[in-house]
Amino acid sequence: WSVCDKIPNRYKWKCLGLDFGFTNDPTALIEVVYCKGELWLNELIYEKRLTNSDIVSSMEILKVSKSIEIIADSADPKSIFEIQKNGYNITGAKKGPDSINFGLDAMKTYKINITATSQNLIKEFRTYKYVENKTSDRNKPIDFNNHAIDAIRYAATYKILIPTQEGHSESF
Repeated sequence: WSVCDKIPNRYKWKCLGLDFGFTNDPTALIEVVYCKGELWLNELIYEKRLTNSDIVSSMEILKVSKSIEIIADSADPKSIFEIQKNGYNITGAKKGPDSINFGLDAMKTYKINITATSQNLIKEFRTYKYVENKTSDRNKPIDFNNHAIDAIRYAATYKILIPTQEGHSESF
């Protein structure tokens, strides 16, 4: 990954990833853009103790379009519903077995660009760690200091595999 000045104005797709937090963990809202085979990331919200109405207020202040797709942690359907009631195009992330590694692997296949103003996101990328998994060949990601990364994972996983009319999936 590398640091960039800004997100490109022209792109193939753009969406937002949202990971809910409150007491110990921050809520993270990350802009995820796909352009010319690369992912471009911009931190919009990274803050603890936000209620759903606080999240909506912050999105209004940031002028987040109500039509942009927001892919959120599906473990919090009540929060998703409350944000939907405020007119936002939000849906829960699809999670399946090993969805964390699947999402991280999908992200790793692209060059990642992070805006210089995304200081919390940069910190997460610098400190993200794995631990040895004694029951598998695959190391296990540590669930710590990863809220912005989770938000990106939700968005990227949702957008990277696009269902075709035949019911199959294809990479973009």
